[in-house]
This record gives sequence, structure tokens and C-alpha cells, in this order.
Amino acid sequence: LLIALILGFKLWLAAVFPYTGDEAYFTLWGAEPQLGFYDHPPMIGWLLALLLRLSWAQWVLRLPVLLLPLAVAGGVYAALVRRDAEKALLAAAAYLLLPINVWNVFITTDTPLILFSFFSALAFWQAVLRRSPLLYAFAGALLGLAFLSKYFAVLLALVYLVYVVGTPRGERNWAGLALTVACTLPFAAVNLWWNYEHCWANLMFNLYNRHGDAGLSWKTPLLYGATLLYVLSPVALVQLARSRDWTAGVWRDASARFFIIACAVPLGLFAGLSVVKLVGLHWVLSFVPFFFIAAALVLSREQLRG
Repeated sequence: LLIALILGFKLWLAAVFPYTGDEAYFTLWGAEPQLGFYDHPPMIGWLLALLLRLSWAQWVLRLPVLLLPLAVAGGVYAALVRRDAEKALLAAAAYLLLPINVWNVFITTDTPLILFSFFSALAFWQAVLRRSPLLYAFAGALLGLAFLSKYFAVLLALVYLVYVVGTPRGERNWAGLALTVACTLPFAAVNLWWNYEHCWANLMFNLYNRHGDAGLSWKTPLLYGATLLYVLSPVALVQLARSRDWTAGVWRDASARFFIIACAVPLGLFAGLSVVKLVGLHWVLSFVPFFFIAAALVLSREQLRG
């Protein structure tokens, strides 16, 4: 019922809400797909190129972002169901009910980034547990696709590094991490070659052109705090703060350790950046699902129901 209500509302909203300037811009990328475009890597253009073969109707072009929360919620459920089926359902439902997952119908570069980043992390986590070279390679390929979506995928690579470094010495799998990186490199090479041939346009835009307004501010950290309250569950944050006993044994659990690192490292880096730069709401969305998996691993059923 929850899925049907949310999907029905979003289909209606996608059909009636006017197409935004950014969406029109990315749709023009899809109309003439290339190996790269001015301000971001090309994945959103490639995705829209496929959809344009079906229809130019705006609700069709927005279908990926309509279905994305359902796919991620399914991944949250799959990650938890063997541990506790009820917790898995509660965590998936909590993620689906985030306001931004209910109203967001805008197809942007963040859509494929969230998809590929999330499932890359799930593959890497399973690779760690199973010590599977195939899954390490699969995680790298998905990370490469995320990198071709948006450069924030680099933060997920940092998560993998921090996790391996934070793992007890005898359990560190440097070879697995190296395999993940090796399988990411061909995708990064495509973007590197395109930038080399086009005056480093992506790097100029993301590292220089868009940061003219950067500077110390007391307002931007407060806005970032409000953003986190909006895209995470304030109730879950309160439950975590009250239940301090969960911190004692959590680091002995490889799964809890991985998902805590997966949300804490990038969100912490954004917190530092917020001192000098306004952190956009969409910047953090790739790392939000990991919070709900981590919360389900460390909170009780009663706390999750709350």
C-alpha cells in the first residue's frame, strides 16, 4: 500500500509539474549523446538518450527518479532481511517515507549517481563478507558507472579505503580493494580522455568555476545541519543519541562498521566543507541509504518503529 500510494502520487506529480531548466539541459544531452558534456560526466545524458527512444513525455523521462527510491528501499531490505525481517521492513519503509523520496520527481545527475553508488557499496560489503574477487570487481565496475554520473563517487572510493584501514589488521583485504580500484579505472579513463580533449571542462567547472561564492560563514553550517535533519530521520538520530551503549560493540560487527563509515565519512567531510561552502541538499543523497541500514543494525525493533 505504501509503495502504491507513493508511486501513484509521484506519477501524477511528474506529469503535471513543469520541466525544470536543468532537466531540459540534460535532455538535450540525451538528444545528442557524447562521451562527455560541459559540467558533469555523461551518464545522465546516456540514460535520457535511452528514454527518448521511448517518448519525449516528461513523465517518461522522469521514470528513473520515480523508481529509484523503490530500488534503493529494496536494496535496504535485502541487506537486512537475513538478520531480522521485521527490521528490514521498518528500515525500508523509513527510507521510502523520507520527504524527498515522496516529492522528488526531477531527473538529474544525482539519479544514476545514487543508483550506482548504493549498489556498488552493497557489492563491496558482500565482497568483504564473502572474500569474493568477483564481487570486488563488480563493486569497482558500479563505482566506475557512478563516477561517470558525478564526481561525488570519489567519496565512496574514500569510504572503501577508510573501511579497509579501520578493519583489524589480520582481516584487511588490500588485494580486494586494489581489484575494486582496478575495475573502476577504465570508466575513469573515459572521462579523463574526454576532459583532455575538451580543455578539462568538467574539472574547471567543478573545482573552480562554481566556487566563486565560497568563504567563511556561520550560516552555511547551520543550513547543512538543517539539511541533515531533513534527509535523515530526526527520530532515529535522537534514538541513536539516547542509546549510547550501541557504540561499545558495534566496531566488532563488520557490517555495522561498514555502513556507519559509509554514511559518516562523506557526511562528515561535507560538514567540514559547509564552513566555507553551501552544501546542496542533493549532495548528500547518495549516502543517506547507508544511514538507514546502519540504524537498523544498531537500534532495536521498538526504536525503529518509533
